[in-house]
Amino acid sequence: MKKLLITGSNGFIGSECRKYFSDKGFNVFGIDPFGEGENFIQGEVSRKNLEGFNTEFDYIIHLAGSSTVGDAHKNPETEKRKTVDSTLEVLEFMCLGNPRAKLVYASSSAVYGNGYNREISENDTLAPISEYGKHKVEAENLCKEYHNKQGINIGIIRFFSIYGEGLKKQLLWDFLCRLQEAKESVACFGTGEEVRDFIHVQDAVRFIDLVLKKEDGFKIYNCGCGKGMEVREVLNKICKNFKCKKELVFDNMIQTGNPKCLLANISKARELGFMPEINIDRGIERYVSWFKKENQNRFFNKAVL
Repeated sequence: MKKLLITGSNGFIGSECRKYFSDKGFNVFGIDPFGEGENFIQGEVSRKNLEGFNTEFDYIIHLAGSSTVGDAHKNPETEKRKTVDSTLEVLEFMCLGNPRAKLVYASSSAVYGNGYNREISENDTLAPISEYGKHKVEAENLCKEYHNKQGINIGIIRFFSIYGEGLKKQLLWDFLCRLQEAKESVACFGTGEEVRDFIHVQDAVRFIDLVLKKEDGFKIYNCGCGKGMEVREVLNKICKNFKCKKELVFDNMIQTGNPKCLLANISKARELGFMPEINIDRGIERYVSWFKKENQNRFFNKAVL
């Protein structure tokens, strides 16, 4: 049975990974500041904590790190430790105790910045405009350095806009909360014309699996659907699922660190056999249904439409 370590194992993507790979027959281990369970260490990602597993892993999925652009903007040094320092700890742990393991590092489309109004490929220039994106670039550079010097096998995945059941932060969650509390109109950030490439979390985890199984070396992949959609259109899809006709009022402010367009070229992902299975309409329907169940005591004991 292959042994798999997931850092950030109780987070949004980590929880989905735990279930997916356990169902696939992996012996799954996890580390996270929150939670408990079998094969689990509660704590920060440090070499000392990782050595506490006393296990040689076949695969490591490094998901731990700063979770939002806003958090990294407000507390750059703290969030840098979560993203950059934790990656260094994982790499050092691998060098000293797990040199044959393969690492998948979860990076972000935030590394690309704001200079693109087209599909972005993995070879395009990195010019992050947020602290979050800069931290991800630093972590990627550490991965490349350790591959070149130590021969560690690493696959970097630059995720675009991941959403789905279990997500309790960022654009879609925040909008749903405001939608339920609003009486006539819903305040929204930005212009609504920002373009994003939405990928359901289950598709994202399936792609992690493909990268784990791919040939060794150092590879970088985009993970999205390869289809861009304006934020306004996505929010309207949410309203449609509620049969809700509240007006969306955008503040037309450009948010710090928020690129105008992030659209993935997924040609390299397709070469691995990847094809997203959950389209945005089905994904939004599922997410809204989950949100209603998750928040029925908070919102749905009163008229909300």
